[in-house]
Amino acid sequence: MSRFLRAAAVDSAKALGNPYSPRPFSGVLLASSLPSAAGHLGLVRARPGLRDLNALLTPEAFLLDATHALGAVALRHQPFTGGVIRQLRGFTPQLHAQAEAAGDYETARASRLFMAMADAEEGLFDDCLGTLALLVGANPGNPFPRICAAAVYDLLMRVDDSDRWLAGVPEALIPRPRDHNCFHHALVAATLGGAPGAVAGSRGQVASATLLFIVEKLWGSSFDGEISVFKKVLITALLNGAVKTRLDDDIALPSVMKLLRDGSEPREPAVFHTAPGSEVIVLPALQALLSSVFLRAPPLYGERVREAMRVAERDLGRAIAEKDTAAAADLRLVLALLAARDGLFQEALDRYNEAARDDPSDARPRWLAEVLCAFASREEESDRLDAIHERLAGRSPDDGDVALMALTEELVVAVSLGGVPYPFKEGCRSAMRVVVGAAGSRVDAALVSALRDRKMSVVERLELRATRAFLYAGMSSALQVKECKGKDGGSGTGTK
Repeated sequence: MSRFLRAAAVDSAKALGNPYSPRPFSGVLLASSLPSAAGHLGLVRARPGLRDLNALLTPEAFLLDATHALGAVALRHQPFTGGVIRQLRGFTPQLHAQAEAAGDYETARASRLFMAMADAEEGLFDDCLGTLALLVGANPGNPFPRICAAAVYDLLMRVDDSDRWLAGVPEALIPRPRDHNCFHHALVAATLGGAPGAVAGSRGQVASATLLFIVEKLWGSSFDGEISVFKKVLITALLNGAVKTRLDDDIALPSVMKLLRDGSEPREPAVFHTAPGSEVIVLPALQALLSSVFLRAPPLYGERVREAMRVAERDLGRAIAEKDTAAAADLRLVLALLAARDGLFQEALDRYNEAARDDPSDARPRWLAEVLCAFASREEESDRLDAIHERLAGRSPDDGDVALMALTEELVVAVSLGGVPYPFKEGCRSAMRVVVGAAGSRVDAALVSALRDRKMSVVERLELRATRAFLYAGMSSALQVKECKGKDGGSGTGTK
């Protein structure tokens, strides 16, 4: 079914659901049509001359961002992306120095290993591998930096370097380093960073690693947790079947019967957390699985976002020089989106203000700036977010601003991944439902597009129907929260 999901990503701008008020799934729900030029992708695709920007801003990358935002709200976990990782980089050197000054070298080494994996997720592979080499030099007996480096080299398709690093791992200490949790975590990080092997020769490795993390979180002890055993079995079977049909590799898949009998087996802690299978690794694992196995395309993470900004800035300069005001206006909207995705909210607002000054008749930058300000405020702007939600939920296929709503949904997803905390806080229903609605709409559009393929087999169609059912159920569940306390100290009337 991979060809159908890839086609769905390409065509997702042509179909848009309206899942802002999640409802029970009832078969293949019809989605309203969007013009092909809708959304930021449409702004770029409308100008074939923007070849480099077209290559960086892919439908798959936008779809991955939408699934990321949706999964983050469902798990109540703010992703380590955009401004969050930037803040982390700002204060970790001081933490390293404090730990070393106190003689706590173990904490300092663990913190540096953490940041090396963060560099890999951001696509900063030279920085990542440089840090790992320093860690090995400072403590040759520590096998974990070696294992992480080997995994990164694997996905960079430098197999000889990978083997060389693994050769230094004592077999008596770790007999199978490629099965170690650190190796799997580094595979996830390098996949998110856009390492080429993740979508080429090492997809089986990535699938095995990500499924282990996901199953650990899903099952734990088989009869514990909020998800019923039936749903756990169904989700695991769907994942196994979908992965198996996409890979030629003979990979080991989680056994449903074994999970029912024993639950998932705890392993060594992942690099990013002391609790195996916790949200902090499950969310990246889900993204890596989608990127490597299902869409075979790198996500829009870290350095790829900044590269797209550099390219768009160059194209904007060219458009201004050529007095192409329409192209300049569109490119400012794209630059604002990318800045928001990277957590640079003031820069994004400046771009919108520039576009509004250049063409006061263009309603897009003023509305998008309003959306950005509602999210980027220091406190959750419940009233403003509620108004945004109502406008998004109330649109119809005949609305003249449907294309503007597509731009809005993509901005909401970008801002949520740029570092705004509210959508991931238990009880912040106003922010949550806007993000769930926007991200769910983008994901649902891709699923609807895939279901329109008449060549799809019955099994594939059932898989997509089940996926869409889980999407709607997950959206409904994500919104069953208490309202955040407002500025007056009161609380809203959100459902429980």
